Amino acid sequence: MDKTYRLPALLAAAALVFHLFAGLSFIRSAAPTYDEAVHLSSGYSYLDTGLYRMNVMDHPPFSEMLSALPLLAMKPQSFTGHPYFANLMPYHYGDLFLYQNTVSPERLLNTARIFTFAVWTALLAWFIWLFVSRLESAPAAFFSLAVFGLMPVFISNNALVTTDAAAAVFYFGSFALAWLFTSVKPLRKEGKGGKKTEVPDSGRLRFWAAMAGLTAGLGMVSKFSLFIVPPMVAAFWIADNLRWPRLKFSTLLGYIGIYFAACLVTAALVYKFDMGLYFKGLSETLRRLDQGRSSFVMGRHTLEGVWWYFPAALAVKTPLLALFGGLAGLWLAFRNFRRDYLWLILPSAFYFAASLNTKVQIGYRHIMPVMPFIAALAGIALARLAEAKKGAWLAAGLLALTAASVARAHPFYLAYFNEAAGGPAGGYKLLVDSNLDWGQDVKGVGEYLKGRGNPPVIFSYFGVARPESYGIDYAPLGIISNVPLSGTGAQVCAMKETLLAVSATNLQGTYYPDKATFDWLKTRKPVFTAGYSIFLYDLSSDREGLEKLAALFDREGLNTEADCLYSRAAGLKK
Repeated sequence: MDKTYRLPALLAAAALVFHLFAGLSFIRSAAPTYDEAVHLSSGYSYLDTGLYRMNVMDHPPFSEMLSALPLLAMKPQSFTGHPYFANLMPYHYGDLFLYQNTVSPERLLNTARIFTFAVWTALLAWFIWLFVSRLESAPAAFFSLAVFGLMPVFISNNALVTTDAAAAVFYFGSFALAWLFTSVKPLRKEGKGGKKTEVPDSGRLRFWAAMAGLTAGLGMVSKFSLFIVPPMVAAFWIADNLRWPRLKFSTLLGYIGIYFAACLVTAALVYKFDMGLYFKGLSETLRRLDQGRSSFVMGRHTLEGVWWYFPAALAVKTPLLALFGGLAGLWLAFRNFRRDYLWLILPSAFYFAASLNTKVQIGYRHIMPVMPFIAALAGIALARLAEAKKGAWLAAGLLALTAASVARAHPFYLAYFNEAAGGPAGGYKLLVDSNLDWGQDVKGVGEYLKGRGNPPVIFSYFGVARPESYGIDYAPLGIISNVPLSGTGAQVCAMKETLLAVSATNLQGTYYPDKATFDWLKTRKPVFTAGYSIFLYDLSSDREGLEKLAALFDREGLNTEADCLYSRAAGLKK
């Protein structure tokens, strides 16, 4: 291998090995996140019955079916005769499918996760290599893969059974293949008198137009937000051809027709030619997203969002090398401008700009389609750095520091925050919900309590995973969930210790009318923190804490429990 290729290739290989190890570690550590049971059970029901019913108004079916595909070999029960299925109750149905099945919840979910992780990682790595190696160089592509391999947003979200990874993969892939269409060189043919002329390479143009359409179609049937891709690609092709003419306009329209045909056929095949169902789901999703949702960002609560939510999330949850490398790559692209760079810049800029106006702001994952473009730009910057004297070793050092930064969150990669944000330990002060706390760390709470002798706890949980499945004996308090989590029968009055576990999303009051519900806990140090997202407090000797906790039970109408806690508080010395 050429010396200029060797180090970048080794760095890319090392980063991807780390990526795989980290992703598998995250899978083993994480209980079901908030939406995974819904996606998995819905996807399996589609495969099992051939009917798109359960979750099709919220998400197209392709990504969910893909994740559920390996479950066919296990033959779990589908419960399609249950009232939850008949009455279209996706969270209740998902809970039933995952926790009441003939196959264990962990085996069902983690099998799907590992398969999903392998598919999305391989596809995205291939798209990055294809795009950057042809647009820039092989070393730039290797560096881009190294940056991608060290991005926690992909380590965590690619390993979950959701639709966010599919959106990132197919959005990036759609524009990568669309750019390849514009980069097809004309054929040189010899005409009369030996005069050579250039003619379009119609075979390759048709191929890339069809492949780009196929990829865009798969994106549309995986995430409703990707309905914007086909008109964007057509507009980019037309604008590109107007500014840098290569094809007659009528000829270009023919290729755009091939693109749209491939896109439509792909979507129609997945939807079994019921495109009315697709547009109904799209319309319903757009209506729902326009209603807004409670969110928390850096001490502020909002119902309809703030324009700076995603810029802030990008700034604190992206490794600094990717951030500054992406900015350096952007600067280099403008400094040494080629029209091809617009295919890296404009799609990501458009998607990010559109995110500024969204009213639903619950997670950094919603700008995942921007992140592969940042990895590509950072890779280009690192490749330019590597061309300088000793620059290659400096680039290697920067990647090593990034790996150390990312590894600080091991194995809780969903909770990654960079050094500028103070690392993962302080992340809950900045962002919660799926940025940090998606219910995944309930397993860690169970493991800690087991080592403490399995004492019962009062649990204010945000999530849908069943705490009792992880050995937790609990009394519920202010639980935020789409499934009934009514506790295990643990009696507050009989507890020898007063242990309170609170999810970070609840600690910040995100979904409570009273946002200050748990503010009194912020001055107290937890005895244990599970995965940076669930805090366990021992209030046994905390008079004021017991009184505050009693007041919360009173507020929920649980007067007996409140009286017991007030009595305990009264028995402590002031």
